[in-house]
Amino acid sequence: MARFIRPSFSTPLWVTRVAWVALALIPSGIAPTLASNGRSAQLVFTLAAWVLWGLGTLAIFWLSPYSLSALRMVAPLVVVGLVGFVFASLSTYNDVALSDVAWPLVGVAVAVLAMVCIFLPAFGSLHVQASAYGDEKRLLLRVPAAQIAPIAVSYLVMASVVVTTLFAAAGEVWWLAAVCLVPTVLIFRVVPKRLHRFSRRWLVVVPAGVVVHDELLLAETFMVRTSGVTQVELSATGGEALNLTGDIVGVRRQLVLVVQLREAEKLAVSPYLAKMLGTLDALHVQSYAVAPTLAGHALAALTRPPATT
Repeated sequence: MARFIRPSFSTPLWVTRVAWVALALIPSGIAPTLASNGRSAQLVFTLAAWVLWGLGTLAIFWLSPYSLSALRMVAPLVVVGLVGFVFASLSTYNDVALSDVAWPLVGVAVAVLAMVCIFLPAFGSLHVQASAYGDEKRLLLRVPAAQIAPIAVSYLVMASVVVTTLFAAAGEVWWLAAVCLVPTVLIFRVVPKRLHRFSRRWLVVVPAGVVVHDELLLAETFMVRTSGVTQVELSATGGEALNLTGDIVGVRRQLVLVVQLREAEKLAVSPYLAKMLGTLDALHVQSYAVAPTLAGHALAALTRPPATT
């Protein structure tokens, strides 16, 4: 296995950084809108906005799987919050000039741009690779189709509880804020950890071999030595290879990476995958299919010829 030459995926990262910093500089109209709704609302939502922005800023400049998870949870909240403030400002004042909403709309557009970049595969790849060691190349795996709905529901529940708590505190409905605080704490102990698993699903290429690190589908990390890999190819179906993409019915209409092994290797799967495939929790496999977010890049990492010195 050759040393992998790291490509440049910096454009989405720098676009996101510039856009995120710009959010603090673009006139948003938040302060006047909040001032008309009372001191408590102004204090609560201003504090919440700066906390989200500060957390996002830290995560954008400190690359890691943790910061990737944080950004993908924070960015949608920021976009929804800015859109909400635009509508709130329109409803607060009967006669609103176009100039009064122009800059807030620019802020929404900039936040949407940042969010789109944050969910790009190249952006995720940079954050995941930042925690790699030495010649290790980490390749983020696609989210299984079957997990998209649970992720969305979990996120919406978490966001709804947080927003309800903020509105209760802003409206000085202290009993409701206190009631919401308990489920908020409980949800934050569970949901972020579960969502973070999807930033820790990697195909790892090291000089010694190929590793599948997937806390969702595998009971333990699966590693095969370089000498034990006979063929690596991209496939539209995965063929007879063990499906480690996480998709229930075959694979999606995107290429998957099929790794062929010289000999059958023991692989321990999670209870979730065992139930999904209708198999035992330990299998012997001679080929498997995974779904990197950048499939062609993953193939290049695995098939690049040895470097000469």
